[in-house]
Amino acid sequence: MAKKARKKSAARTKKQTKKKAKPARKKTMRKKKTKGKFAGAYRTVVDTVKGTDRLRNKLEPPGTSETE
Repeated sequence: MAKKARKKSAARTKKQTKKKAKPARKKTMRKKKTKGKFAGAYRTVVDTVKGTDRLRNKLEPPGTSETE
Protein backbone atom coordinates (compact mmCIF):
# COMPACT_ATOMS: atom_id res chain seq x y z
CA MET A 1 0.00 0.00 0.00
CA ALA A 2 1.36 3.41 -0.93
CA LYS A 3 1.46 6.18 1.67
CA LYS A 4 -0.46 9.34 1.00
CA ALA A 5 1.58 12.51 0.58
CA ARG A 6 1.26 14.86 3.53
CA LYS A 7 -0.47 18.11 2.90
CA LYS A 8 1.60 21.20 3.52
CA SER A 9 0.22 23.56 6.10
CA ALA A 10 -0.62 27.13 5.17
CA ALA A 11 2.28 28.40 7.31
CA ARG A 12 4.77 26.31 5.36
CA THR A 13 3.52 27.32 1.96
CA LYS A 14 3.66 31.08 2.61
CA LYS A 15 6.91 32.76 1.80
CA GLN A 16 8.84 33.89 4.80
CA THR A 17 8.98 37.64 4.99
CA LYS A 18 12.37 39.25 5.36
CA LYS A 19 12.93 41.02 8.64
CA LYS A 20 13.60 44.70 8.41
CA ALA A 21 17.18 45.60 9.21
CA LYS A 22 17.52 47.70 12.32
CA PRO A 23 19.30 50.98 11.76
CA ALA A 24 22.87 51.01 13.01
CA ARG A 25 23.39 52.57 16.42
CA LYS A 26 25.16 55.85 16.43
CA LYS A 27 28.44 55.86 18.26
CA THR A 28 28.48 58.31 21.10
CA MET A 29 31.59 60.05 22.26
CA ARG A 30 32.60 59.16 25.81
CA LYS A 31 33.41 61.92 28.13
CA LYS A 32 37.12 62.28 28.65
CA LYS A 33 36.55 63.55 32.17
CA THR A 34 35.41 60.16 33.46
CA LYS A 35 38.38 58.35 31.98
CA GLY A 36 40.75 60.93 33.42
CA LYS A 37 39.20 60.64 36.88
CA PHE A 38 39.62 56.87 36.94
CA ALA A 39 43.15 57.07 35.57
CA GLY A 40 44.06 59.63 38.23
CA ALA A 41 42.56 57.56 41.03
CA TYR A 42 44.33 54.43 39.82
CA ARG A 43 47.65 56.26 39.62
CA THR A 44 47.16 57.58 43.17
CA VAL A 45 46.55 54.08 44.53
CA VAL A 46 49.58 52.66 42.72
CA ASP A 47 51.81 55.46 43.99
CA THR A 48 50.54 54.96 47.56
CA VAL A 49 51.25 51.23 47.45
CA LYS A 50 54.74 51.81 46.07
CA GLY A 51 55.41 54.47 48.72
CA THR A 52 54.29 52.12 51.47
CA ASP A 53 56.52 49.39 50.08
CA ARG A 54 59.54 51.72 50.03
CA LEU A 55 58.90 52.80 53.61
CA ARG A 56 58.56 49.19 54.79
CA ASN A 57 61.84 48.25 53.11
CA LYS A 58 63.55 51.27 54.67
CA LEU A 59 62.44 50.31 58.18
CA GLU A 60 63.13 46.59 57.79
CA PRO A 61 65.29 45.45 54.85
CA PRO A 62 63.92 42.58 52.77
CA GLY A 63 65.10 39.15 53.89
CA THR A 64 64.89 39.83 57.61
CA SER A 65 61.85 39.19 59.73
CA GLU A 66 60.90 39.46 63.38
CA THR A 67 60.15 35.75 63.74
CA GLU A 68 63.65 34.53 62.84
